[in-house]
Amino acid sequence: MAGRLNEDPEGSRITYVKGDLFECSRTDSLAHCISEDCRMGAGIAVLFKKKFGGVQELLNQRLDVVWIVCSGKMYLL
Repeated sequence: MAGRLNEDPEGSRITYVKGDLFECSRTDSLAHCISEDCRMGAGIAVLFKKKFGGVQELLNQRLDVVWIVCSGKMYLL
């Protein structure tokens, strides 16, 4: 269920939606930045780790990590 809609003078739009983030459409993308150590031990990071896994794969790459999930698949940038 959408909440209030705000528009800025340049036409950008923000829509507030209440619900389970992880039940969004598979055509939507989720992104969450994490620290380089990939600990993901608090907040929403814990839920990302449980739902999508892949932490050891990220650690093995020894990269500065951005974790992108799109259509149920995980991508690294």
